[in-house]
Amino acid sequence: MDVGAPPEAPEVPIVGRLPAPASSFIGRTAELAAVAEARSLSRLVTITGPGGAGKTRLAIEAVRSDAAARTVFVDLTRITDGGSVGLAVANAAGIRAARRTSALGSILWWLEADGEALLVLDNAEHVLAETAALVVALLEGAATCRILLTSRQPLRVAGERVVPVGPMLDDEAASLFWERALAVRAALPVTPASRAAAAELCERLDRLPLALELAAARMAVLTPAEMLPMLDRRFEPLASGPPTAPARHRSLRACIASSVEALNGRQREVFEACSVFASPFDARAAAAVVDASLTDLEDLVSRSLLQSETDPEGRTTFRLLESPRELAREGLDASGMVPATRRRHLAWMVAEFGGAQYPTIAESSRYATPSYRLPELRAALDYASEADPASGLALMASSRDLWFRVAQDEGLLRVRALLDRYPRPDAVRGGGLVTAALLHNANQQTDLAHAASREALTIFEPNTLGAAMSHYLGAVSCFLSGDVHGAIDSGTAAVEAFTAVGDDPGRGRAMSTRGTAFVIGGRPAEAVPALLEALEVSESAGDGWSQGQILTYLGIAESDLHRDSSARAYLAGAVEHFSRVGDISLLGIALARLAAIEVRRNPLGAVRAAASAARREGAGGRYHVITLGDIDAVRSAAEREAGAEAVAAAWREGERLSMADAAAALRAHDGGRSPSALTPRELEVAELVRRGHTNGSIARRLGVSERTVENHVAHATAKLGVRNRAALAAWAAERDHATGG
Repeated sequence: MDVGAPPEAPEVPIVGRLPAPASSFIGRTAELAAVAEARSLSRLVTITGPGGAGKTRLAIEAVRSDAAARTVFVDLTRITDGGSVGLAVANAAGIRAARRTSALGSILWWLEADGEALLVLDNAEHVLAETAALVVALLEGAATCRILLTSRQPLRVAGERVVPVGPMLDDEAASLFWERALAVRAALPVTPASRAAAAELCERLDRLPLALELAAARMAVLTPAEMLPMLDRRFEPLASGPPTAPARHRSLRACIASSVEALNGRQREVFEACSVFASPFDARAAAAVVDASLTDLEDLVSRSLLQSETDPEGRTTFRLLESPRELAREGLDASGMVPATRRRHLAWMVAEFGGAQYPTIAESSRYATPSYRLPELRAALDYASEADPASGLALMASSRDLWFRVAQDEGLLRVRALLDRYPRPDAVRGGGLVTAALLHNANQQTDLAHAASREALTIFEPNTLGAAMSHYLGAVSCFLSGDVHGAIDSGTAAVEAFTAVGDDPGRGRAMSTRGTAFVIGGRPAEAVPALLEALEVSESAGDGWSQGQILTYLGIAESDLHRDSSARAYLAGAVEHFSRVGDISLLGIALARLAAIEVRRNPLGAVRAAASAARREGAGGRYHVITLGDIDAVRSAAEREAGAEAVAAAWREGERLSMADAAAALRAHDGGRSPSALTPRELEVAELVRRGHTNGSIARRLGVSERTVENHVAHATAKLGVRNRAALAAWAAERDHATGG
């Protein structure tokens, strides 16, 4: 490359010295490692991220110990309209004779003069095209040149390695907040309550350093708890950074607005519409709700206004951080497009949950599994309650199992409010009444549940899914209130209706009402055969939730018959099923009885389990008197064994445990590998595997489907921690030898 005559000898750089921040650098260990790795692989590394993510501080920290190169720091925010990136770099390098037209040549001569050089180009997003052209020319013209760039979007040039920077880790964010807060107010109380409030504050501020620094500065006159309510309008309390800071860092709004203002009309429209989503969304959802193409999403991700992630199912999802979301909502409000966007969002959610037709038992269970959809459901139902109660009731009908499993009280409030706004006696109201009956039963409001199911039966035609569900929930309200005969009559009608429509999972659930009624009615000996019959149907139908429910009441019946070994096995199986399908409502019933059985062998472990069950993990609802009695019995028995003080401490510990963790700890007391870890049917299958029978042979001997046998084998191997059928057979042989079989 001909760069003309050499310029005058460069002076020692003054402007471009690496800044020396006055405050400490906290966290970002993983990001520093990522930058180091990227720099080892490429001469051009770009640190990208949203405004306020701390890209500049990260870049400075990443090169602070780089003694092998001349390091020049170039603050590109100093470039105004009509300025030159090349001239800014030359000036930072101390090349006084450089002119705009000769800047590139001057820099190349300077680079070749004295070995390797590192250019740190900071905040390039507003001069991206000119920066990209200069970077390409410098890398091609000087092999001794390396460049570390920070920008809200990458250059997208050959050889560039991008290191994205987003929210800090929880502990890093907390450390940053408290160090900065105590610097402005050393007497700020640091208590468990204030730490909890600060943790929530950090989360709501997306754990981004700039927002945390601005919030910490407010601690001179506030506490974390006092600031939390102010975050509903976060830009106001976070609007007064240090006067010596760059203008973009003096307020959170200014930091984000600069990115938004750079969007064209189409990009801004999509960005603002994305604020309707309450949780991460995929490209399919974006297309349906905001008419966004992959190019639109890519544009916003590249500008760090949307964050791209991978969800637990391996899908690429997108989300707005909360601060950009607030700015996007403001724009959507101003555009007048809020109603239309929310209407499309509601229609999408109805379609996602199959609300166009009444769901089968299997469909409703499938829609209940992804509990991460709750925020999106809430957003859609909020709009439905205002503008479209019919769509809201359809959505409540298809999502009924999700509300039952994790949010009973909230679901009941929502469906009752929608029913009040939709009095028309049609299938839409009928579906809502079924959901109301389900959730009234969960609250032990059996009269209201019975009334809702009776009204639904006046709407649905006989032998339809709606009628079958109405009969089934009527049976549930009967057995919960102690009406065994009513439960048997309604359960029988439910079996007939589910059979007529070919819903085998529903038939299994309806069959279970007879045995459950016997348990609650104090007739455990009659309950066991009825429940075992229902279990076979639910296993064949592959209804995991129903299997958990039946195993729970089998465990309670066996316990009432003083057969604790088999009761443990059934209840352990119930815990497995409920953990697998994500139900925390009935899981508490199984856990409470398991704790009541184990209290003499492990009093404090049982207390922790009972405490976890009593809390219900926010699901709401109310326990039947049987379960309440189990919880009380655990506390009383444990106090006799271990003393009131130890029990009180264990109870507090249990309240902090999830039910799944409490159950695992309780079962781990005997290693979890004892025969009681398996249900009686799983033990039977394990023994037949030991004898060399195939799944087909076992199915014929037991009169069940081959699929059911496969499930039993899978569950047994998982519980025992063995890898395959051969290991299961070896375990069964060892057990047979130990018991003298």
